[in-house]
Amino acid sequence: MKKIAMLFPGQGSQYVGMGKALHDENQRVRDLFDEASDVLGMDMKALCFEGPSDALNSTENTQPAILLCSVASFKVFEQETGLRPHIVAGHSLGEISALVCAGVLTLSDGLMLARQRGLAMSECAKPDETGMSAITKLEREQVEKICGEFAGFGESFVVANYNSPRQLVLSGDTTHLDKVGERLKEEGASVIKLRVSGAFHSPYMSAASDSLRAALDAVSLNDATTPIVANIDAKPYQSPSEVKDKLTQQLTGAVRWQDSLQWMQHSSTTGPFDLFIEVGPGVVLRKLTTAVLGNVRAFSLDDEDDAAKVMQLLDTDIRTVRERPAFIGKCMAAAVSTRNTNWDTESYQKGVVAPYQRLKEMHDAVLEEGSDASASQALAAVELLKTIMLTKGANENELHERIRDVAQATGYTAQFAEYFA
Repeated sequence: MKKIAMLFPGQGSQYVGMGKALHDENQRVRDLFDEASDVLGMDMKALCFEGPSDALNSTENTQPAILLCSVASFKVFEQETGLRPHIVAGHSLGEISALVCAGVLTLSDGLMLARQRGLAMSECAKPDETGMSAITKLEREQVEKICGEFAGFGESFVVANYNSPRQLVLSGDTTHLDKVGERLKEEGASVIKLRVSGAFHSPYMSAASDSLRAALDAVSLNDATTPIVANIDAKPYQSPSEVKDKLTQQLTGAVRWQDSLQWMQHSSTTGPFDLFIEVGPGVVLRKLTTAVLGNVRAFSLDDEDDAAKVMQLLDTDIRTVRERPAFIGKCMAAAVSTRNTNWDTESYQKGVVAPYQRLKEMHDAVLEEGSDASASQALAAVELLKTIMLTKGANENELHERIRDVAQATGYTAQFAEYFA
């Protein structure tokens, strides 16, 4: 099976019309847009498909809109292939999209967090006093050295994005940005002022960071089904306890995208990866991936030709997954085939009949969605299987053997590694 890294774009990748093709072709996506409209109290179809650009480009609208389109693209990929990424990462806002697709956040909570994040960033913005500049054509070390010549580096202005070896973004007050920009041009750099309303990913966003932490305190966080690489330190995390710090520090710290890609490909225990797939609007991350890693297979699902190539490259993997038995169905079979030694009617009803009925309901729901069980659904199914087998009188060894059989037959060994230790 090919190893897949999925990348989720951030602000700047939006465009009027994004997500429309997926919406027109897929009922599940239409349901996601309806849910998002209800959660946010605004017509997300109109915003994403019709704009106007000024409305879509408003930070508080842009962020939930990109998240919605990214999650929709991920869900369609999952539905059509049955495959899951081995690792995920998101650029700035995209880290929240990655957390939704890794099961840490629900879609509704992710949308609300993206909306609150955008509002808080807008409130911190000082468009007449602060801004951001993209720097290209110089190596990062050279840019950092020149920035270090100016008083205020690290406070009044900072490196906000390490996107690739020769693409950085500075953020801070416009006076410093103008002066350092002229100095960088003397050394051969290209300096482009970005059309943004504030100094994102800098100390000027400290109030937004506090606001986002308060919003995070109000939502439930689950264990990640897939490791997420954090922007702030280019290291993986899966525990809910780390989410708040990673996301809030990101607002005032640098997006270490170059470092994240290099860690995934060269240092992670699951790498190197066969495919890097951008999931969401645009092709920005596809381009950055090849700029950082060189000759790797990088694609964007938002590009029709790329999407076709991805499906072609994954054809064997898709057929392998489709030929596997369904996970919850396999749990049901294991439950039925376990010999019963418990003849207490009340106990049997509570510990066998009721949980088996729940398994059947989960199985039917997953079939209706057109995909296999998610990691959280698989964990719930195994807990129900445990209850059934133990109630029937199975011992621990038999229980663990059945769970290993189910995991191996369905390709879920990574999720249940503890039973193979």
